[in-house]
Amino acid sequence: MSSLSNKKLVLVSGLSGAGKSQVLNFLEDNDYFCIDNLPVELIPKFIDLCKHSKRNKFAVGIDVRSVENIKDLGRIFTVLSSVTKKKQFEIVKLYLEADKPTLIKRFSETRRKHPLGGDLLKAISREYNLFASIRKDFDVIIDTSKMTLTELKQAVLKSVESKPSTKIIITIMSFGYKYGIPLNADFVFDTRFLPNPNYVRELRSYTGKNKKVKDYVLNHKTTQQFLEHLVGLLKFILPYTVLEGKSYLTIAFGCTGGQHRSVVIAEYVYNILSVKNFSELNYEVILQHRDLKFYE
Repeated sequence: MSSLSNKKLVLVSGLSGAGKSQVLNFLEDNDYFCIDNLPVELIPKFIDLCKHSKRNKFAVGIDVRSVENIKDLGRIFTVLSSVTKKKQFEIVKLYLEADKPTLIKRFSETRRKHPLGGDLLKAISREYNLFASIRKDFDVIIDTSKMTLTELKQAVLKSVESKPSTKIIITIMSFGYKYGIPLNADFVFDTRFLPNPNYVRELRSYTGKNKKVKDYVLNHKTTQQFLEHLVGLLKFILPYTVLEGKSYLTIAFGCTGGQHRSVVIAEYVYNILSVKNFSELNYEVILQHRDLKFYE
């Protein structure tokens, strides 16, 4: 079991519409066990349970639906401070807010009711007042008014994580154009300009998994130039893809039937990405040959 000093608890609270749900999603993607709208009085009990869990990272969302206990939240902070001093947990209290025009716009766009109900403007003002007395007690305050989701994610992870652990799942796929372009592909590369083993009698009956077919395709100057540019492009775009908050990325390579060229290139790129020094990103790579089954 992990030592208690390695455990972390992030308390996420603030104004309705400021982005609490998105923040909990970000944390969940970073291996936090998240609970939303936990009644304030249950936080100490939750901490006691966490002490005996094999998990290390936890996050709790508290919003105005616990309005009757908002004043109690300040007293809970004293409990949390005691836990921190005993080095049982690292605790980060995160407060989200936004200006009134932004909150009004968000509620209008989502057509959701404010948790306090009634007139929207009055509900927003009332919530501002409810949190006013404890806002200063939070460790981190983030104004999300002008932030994109990507910027919010970066700000949150910078506040709570020394090394964000978000893992992106990269699928490398080969396919045949005659069977259609994969609908889930984020990037599609056409390999039909590469030398075609189908026109070589002794290679036609093999697939791109065969060494002779691989050598035929990879040893061609055009292929080598293509791969040089492709690897450089992937090194450039992958870090930005992660910053955009994507958890899954599919890179597809297509040829006419999905038997030769696309298979060779997909396997080459998969092998490159499988070398962990390709990038400092935290990723897992999966290889799929979508249409190879038609030939085996």
